[in-house]
Amino acid sequence: MLPLRVYVSATCTVCKYTYELIERLRTIRPDYPVEVIDLDQDSSKRPAFVFGTPTYVVGETVIALGNPELSTLLAWLDHIARVSI
Repeated sequence: MLPLRVYVSATCTVCKYTYELIERLRTIRPDYPVEVIDLDQDSSKRPAFVFGTPTYVVGETVIALGNPELSTLLAWLDHIARVSI
């Protein structure tokens, strides 16, 4: 299963909510791999297609730029999990 990578930054005004959303996601889908990547800590991990924060990525596909609704995020991850089996 491809992990969800969420790119954040200290200069991001909505990233505080991003952390809350990720905690809710981890509670609901504890087995789904999620990585939060703070671009201020390790900018070398920023792919060329990440140009803003927060950015939600699976593989090399941006699934959300900005915070999606939790239900939308869950639906995307469930779909990705089904098609990658």
